[in-house]
Amino acid sequence: MTDKRDYYDILGVARDAATADIKLAYRKLALKHHPDRVGESEKKSAEEKFKKISEAYAVLSDPQKRQQYDRFGHEGIDSRYSTEDIFRGADFGDFADILRSAFGSGAAGFGSFGGGRGRGGAQAGQDIETRMVITLEEAFTGTEKEITYSRAKKCDACGGSGAKPGTKASTCPLCRGRGVVTEGSFIFSMQRPCPECGGRGQIIKQKCPSCAGHGLVKKKENLKVKVPKGVLSGTSLRVKEKGYESPQGIAGNLYVLIEVLPHKDFERREGELYTKIEIPFPVAVLGGTIKAQAINKTVQMKIPPHCPDGQVFRLRGYGMPRLNAAYSGDLFVTVVIHVPKKVPSKAKKLLEDYMTIMEEEQKPFYKNLFE
Repeated sequence: MTDKRDYYDILGVARDAATADIKLAYRKLALKHHPDRVGESEKKSAEEKFKKISEAYAVLSDPQKRQQYDRFGHEGIDSRYSTEDIFRGADFGDFADILRSAFGSGAAGFGSFGGGRGRGGAQAGQDIETRMVITLEEAFTGTEKEITYSRAKKCDACGGSGAKPGTKASTCPLCRGRGVVTEGSFIFSMQRPCPECGGRGQIIKQKCPSCAGHGLVKKKENLKVKVPKGVLSGTSLRVKEKGYESPQGIAGNLYVLIEVLPHKDFERREGELYTKIEIPFPVAVLGGTIKAQAINKTVQMKIPPHCPDGQVFRLRGYGMPRLNAAYSGDLFVTVVIHVPKKVPSKAKKLLEDYMTIMEEEQKPFYKNLFE
């Protein structure tokens, strides 16, 4: 369990707030709680508050992150995104300009959250998402399936430089090869892609014909992905370093979004399964033992005498496995009394005898029922 405050509470907005309202709330709070507005003794506290406000905005202003948060809360964000991933792609540009105009050029305040740097400080490639469809049986047992998807990889012809083979790219004079420029104060610095080279760190005069100077080419990939048992629809599985590569060859992550198909016999609600089973009328009256089908086995189920139509029985532990847990949910079986469309003549005679006996035994009930 996490002790983080709710993002909506931090920004003071409703859970159904529009993106424009979220931006407006963030703008007000960022101006109010920026560390440059307080004295030295309060800067540390203000910095923490400012980071929480910015984190809440980074998640709620991104439709994909917001959907993940609304469905799974902080655990959904923490399990899928690193701190860098949370802030990656968030649009702080307008707010940075507002803060700089309000507090000076050193007050942007967003660079300390990171910006998708890879190993050794090199830029990592983009994260990407693909979809995998599985059956309920596969979600029950867990599975390993192969997926085919496309991703950008370093161009073999130019080695990712983007320059025509036989030529070289020159170091960008503005960022000196770093690919980013830094703005702001020492505590709250902000890094942005270099406007001169577009974040590459180099200037290309003659472009590689294979990749048109991008340093990347799209290729199809086949990849086996392990799906844990108990997985739910909407779960996103992270496969590290299988996303887009950067020109330096450092890959982002691949996220596999799971969709579990509906089942013809079972309805799933999280870890519980629900099904129906027909029983003969004599079993409903006299009781007996029947065979009920769970998702992976046949279960002997006792029916007590005088069982009414629609009675629900709970079979503990015969539902879906809980994700990342050692126990399973329950199976709920609704009994439906079977009424045959055709009755053999011998059985019909027995039913008529039964009706005659019941009329004699329970005259008031049958008289009121039929008259």
